[in-house]
Amino acid sequence: MAGITAVPPGAGAGSEADFGLTTGGSSRDVERRYEMLAIATGMHSSVVARQVHGTRIVEVDSSSGSGPRVVGEADGFVTSARGVLLAVTAADCVPVFIVDLQGRCIALLHAGWRGAAGGILETGLLTLNARFGVVPADVTVYLGPSICGSCYEVGVEVLQAFRRDAAGPAKLDLRAELAQEAVRSGVSAERVVRSEWCTRCGPVHLHSHRARGVKAGRMAAFLGLVPGTSRADRLGAGGWELR
Repeated sequence: MAGITAVPPGAGAGSEADFGLTTGGSSRDVERRYEMLAIATGMHSSVVARQVHGTRIVEVDSSSGSGPRVVGEADGFVTSARGVLLAVTAADCVPVFIVDLQGRCIALLHAGWRGAAGGILETGLLTLNARFGVVPADVTVYLGPSICGSCYEVGVEVLQAFRRDAAGPAKLDLRAELAQEAVRSGVSAERVVRSEWCTRCGPVHLHSHRARGVKAGRMAAFLGLVPGTSRADRLGAGGWELR
């Protein structure tokens, strides 16, 4: 089960379509949204973290029972537990979905420019290998809706983080950077899929910090192994489906 939450036109920070821990309103309101998301996707629990634009990845199990959980500061998760819905929030950053083709385990990452430059995708792949014995050739990667290269202008600091020579602002395509890293790390190129949706310019309405600043909410990108199945639901090379 994989997807990203919808955003009605005009919805922003504090709305029912905002899943951000700091932007979504009261903690109880945000918790209820994650409860409803887990129920709607057929999961018994959900997990989210306080994102810090780093590369820390947390392994999640099902030992804490049902309901929503916040697991401290992290920008990614790995799990082999079924019925646990992993969630990361985004409003221009790239949600990175990684799924073992045999359905043994999954990873969900939040990749802003700092995380992407710091190697969070490679860290996610290494964590899957260390914890579950899954190698990059065994997985498919989906780079979800985020700001596109045409809309994302960055300064010298960001360009230097990606080893680019630049004297001034330039455009950066984070999904392209992450796709190249996935292939360099050993993921088959045909199993790296990129969304064509831009959070700023469409074609659907999504939360965008670049477009709305502090008025922007956060989508929840989510990924889970469906209870009672032997494979990740509807996920595989060339077969990604967002709901």
